[in-house]
Amino acid sequence: MTSNPPDAGGEARDISGPQDPVLVRILEYWNAKRAGRSMPARADMDPPIELRGLATNIILYDVLGPGQFRVRLVGQAIVEFTGYDATGKPAAAAMPAKAAEITIEILDSVIARRAPRFRAGLAHWHRDKSYRKFEACFLPLSPDDSAVDIILAGVTFDTAG
Repeated sequence: MTSNPPDAGGEARDISGPQDPVLVRILEYWNAKRAGRSMPARADMDPPIELRGLATNIILYDVLGPGQFRVRLVGQAIVEFTGYDATGKPAAAAMPAKAAEITIEILDSVIARRAPRFRAGLAHWHRDKSYRKFEACFLPLSPDDSAVDIILAGVTFDTAG
């Protein structure tokens, strides 16, 4: 992974765009599926098939309402890192309170801005792996190019540890 070093607080910060090659490819895929729109629709995509080898780094969040998200799909690399399969569970359910709050704020901001958001830093939400670097992208999906109904996220972790 080639993300920039974490901020002085040691947690995570927004970045201007993905640095990790896996996330660059996920963003390129999302951009290609937009087809001139501001956001692609979920119906336009088939990440497990079209992103072979990258689907292990993907999370799909269903938007249920403000501050309410359910994990529709979580890739195996993420499950292995966290030790938890969040499929079908509320987003951030297994995270410490502060990390859950940050995650919900990120997801809400993607809906409000209807635009991608990118993060990098240390995996502060995982006590046993808080020294590990991560990088993430959060990409909105919309059936009508207006209301966000799903967020496609990609997450990568350094190989240390």
